[in-house]
Amino acid sequence: MQLLSRRNIRLFSILFFITVLISALGWFVFLRPSVTSLNKTAQIAGSSLQNITLTEFDAEGKLLWEITSKSADYRQDRKIADVQDVKGKFYRNGQPLMEATGDKGTIDQVSKEISLEGNIRAIATQEKINMKADRMVWKAEQDILKATGNIQIDKIEDKLRMTGNELTAKPSTNVYSLEKKVIVTAVEPPLEMRSEKVTWDAQRDRVFTEVPISVIQVKDKMQLSADKGDWNIKKKEVTFTGNIQAKDPKLDVELVAAQALWNLDKKLVTLPVEFTATSKSRGITVTAQQGQAQLEEERINLTGQVSASFQSTQGVVNADKVEWSIPSKTITAEGNIIYQQPDKNLNVKGDRAVSNLEEQKVTVTGSNVVTTLTP
Repeated sequence: MQLLSRRNIRLFSILFFITVLISALGWFVFLRPSVTSLNKTAQIAGSSLQNITLTEFDAEGKLLWEITSKSADYRQDRKIADVQDVKGKFYRNGQPLMEATGDKGTIDQVSKEISLEGNIRAIATQEKINMKADRMVWKAEQDILKATGNIQIDKIEDKLRMTGNELTAKPSTNVYSLEKKVIVTAVEPPLEMRSEKVTWDAQRDRVFTEVPISVIQVKDKMQLSADKGDWNIKKKEVTFTGNIQAKDPKLDVELVAAQALWNLDKKLVTLPVEFTATSKSRGITVTAQQGQAQLEEERINLTGQVSASFQSTQGVVNADKVEWSIPSKTITAEGNIIYQQPDKNLNVKGDRAVSNLEEQKVTVTGSNVVTTLTP
């Protein structure tokens, strides 16, 4: 009986312990304060992370970006991460597109946009183009890169640099459009181009603008302005259209035309349409249908209804073609020559005419020279 009693006591103790354990477990599950919901709320508000790597993929599962950062504050409700000391690799169709670093940034997983700010350094991997800016936004799904503030773009291979205040680019095709106080500089040949908007097609080695542009060849100080410009970097040719004004201070010659082609390597300006050339110090004005200005040889060739007027003699020479040699101070005209001096009632016709600007003399020659002098 005593043994049974002890067994009952032991059994009772075990049953009591199990009952207490079940009661405690029930209280923990059903009656405890809502600790889980508090943790969830804190997580939604934001999480601070250290030394992280963030990756994003497009709808086809191809990598869009890979971002490393020393620290990040993640806003889970909006899927936005604010990152510090950022290094990023950007991709298009899974292929490397660009690498960039910045002081801080924002990663938006919903809009697939990355914003960087402060000391931005970037490189377009395909064409090896270096970029600097104060702020940059990459819209991955649209394949558009925008940047503002102290923008500088360099292509070391071509020794080409562009600066401006606003950039819109398509990195996958390497097309960059700069706006506001744009300056393009080249080392060889030494050239500086200025405009309010310039587009650089890096793959096609082309820089062009649809707004007014001015260009100066640094070595010779030759200046040219126009409504539009198109620079073929590989061929070293610049095509200008609309209200062209060119000035060479070394030669003291100014050109006005509607279209011009400037070969920088050959130092040759080709004028395929009607133009006017003047030299104020020499008192000469020349018009023609077409022409070429050889800058290195200091020679201008003109063809088609050429007319040269001389302030010193009040004379005018009309011819089929004219060569103006600036070093020798001579103008040579050929074909259907007509020389007139209205103040002296002088009219001379011939096959060839040579004008010596220093001696202020015009000589007309040919097989059938006809001189008419009306008193």
